Amino acid sequence: MTDDLSTFVAQSPLCSTHEHTEFERFYQESRRDILTHLFDNYVIHDLFSAGANPQSIEALLDTSNPDIEDRFKAVETAWQRIRMGGFAEAVRLAAFELFEIEDISPESLRRSSETTNLVDSPGERLRLLRDVANLDHVQVDPNRRPLPLEMLGQIFFHYDLNVFDLCNGTPELSELTEITGEEVHSISSLASAIERLLERSHKYVVALKSQHAYKRTLEWTERSDDEAASALDSWLRLGSNISEADRLCLGDWCTSFVARLAGTYNLPFKLHTGLYGGNGFMNLNYIAARHLSRLVARHTSTRFLLMHIAYPYSDELIALVKHYNNVAVDMCWAWCINPVHASEFVQRFIHGAPVNKLFIFGGDALTPAATVGYALQARRWLARCLRREVSEGFLTEKSGVDLAGFLMMDNPKDYFDVAAKSAALLAAGSDTAFREARYNPFRNPTKSIRNSGRS
Repeated sequence: MTDDLSTFVAQSPLCSTHEHTEFERFYQESRRDILTHLFDNYVIHDLFSAGANPQSIEALLDTSNPDIEDRFKAVETAWQRIRMGGFAEAVRLAAFELFEIEDISPESLRRSSETTNLVDSPGERLRLLRDVANLDHVQVDPNRRPLPLEMLGQIFFHYDLNVFDLCNGTPELSELTEITGEEVHSISSLASAIERLLERSHKYVVALKSQHAYKRTLEWTERSDDEAASALDSWLRLGSNISEADRLCLGDWCTSFVARLAGTYNLPFKLHTGLYGGNGFMNLNYIAARHLSRLVARHTSTRFLLMHIAYPYSDELIALVKHYNNVAVDMCWAWCINPVHASEFVQRFIHGAPVNKLFIFGGDALTPAATVGYALQARRWLARCLRREVSEGFLTEKSGVDLAGFLMMDNPKDYFDVAAKSAALLAAGSDTAFREARYNPFRNPTKSIRNSGRS
């Protein structure tokens, strides 16, 4: 019998609701080789956890050394320890898809490096994401403002507006002034600057995004304007020496203010929850999704999109989605963290919460080659998950295909209003006056995404 469900999941276009894909100029300047295509991603954190030292990982990614075999041998023992893990599985899938490597070894990597046609050429980034990964579009978080000028006039690369600094209580005031023309000297002028930022960018971005869980608790407390004004005064006087109490106060006020504007402009508010990328600094008390319940209850007109299934606190998300009509879940990064856990999460979710509040894929990756592997992995495990539902009698083959199409394409395109955003990007790309305006949220990038971190 033909497995229509698995075939559909493997071949259908897929929306990516979260990436950190590097800008075109920096991608071409990166001078990647086979090892950086495959390993310059989250897998290095598992290699470190498995015992590889920082020097061996740095050597692995050192493209100035042409000895592919020697560079991989430095981490080969750690690789064998993690090869069944989710990060490594995505690397193995990318290795086969891009380089026809069935078993990763020093010899196979060296042989494939001699014949690869991946050369960081113009258009390669788009080809890998659109044609190889078969993505409908990608939503990119550049981790900073202003937004990149390259997003205008095209419809494949959509962008989030990052508001981490605001939610973290460390607002980039000079940057806000540059973009909006608003000098910030008081809480009212900060509010005005944020309002101008959203007024000028909301048509073109698909969401707001913050990863402040990396630097502070997700727990939110209502703050008055007077309290926030006092905290802002401390920030203006002391900068990075601001007290933790004042930073949390200002961050809470800004988070609430941004959330209200997100509701006003009908923009989803993406928030990092759960596991950190990296090693050695995660605070488990910061990351649980339960901390957001007061915030989502306070802003009922705002759509909150909670990311990464809050691993390992995933069932809390299902409870939040079931209870609050303004909360949804994005599975970006989740499949590669632990694909078994993610697959079981999907089953628990579709039996416990509305399926229109589940977004199935985002590679959360800097390099297109990594996204290729993550997309293959998501397709593999989603098909297994839905196939299990069919085999157990909860879905028919046809309803399984219908659900897969809804999760992979229809739901994200509707939720993020992708058609309207695409039209706005195309129109702005041909508007010379808009592109040259002194105060607007778009600039040519002056530094790589890599240098500003990602999550």
